[in-house]
Amino acid sequence: MNTNLEDFSYLWNGQEPDWALLKFYASPLEKEPRYVIVNTKTKRALLTHDDTLYQHLKQTMLEKKVRILSDL
Repeated sequence: MNTNLEDFSYLWNGQEPDWALLKFYASPLEKEPRYVIVNTKTKRALLTHDDTLYQHLKQTMLEKKVRILSDL
């Protein structure tokens, strides 16, 4: 299983600019948004089998200020 964040640097380094974070709220009562990593060109989400890795990827993308969308 791939767990090295740098292997996913294409998500934030501009190498593949079609990647973004899709922001959503699971319910109207939620105050904090949730994010899904998406490709705006293919309209597909990036999923991993490792929830911790996925959380680190999303956090790194937020820190690197990748594009955040509210819809595709």
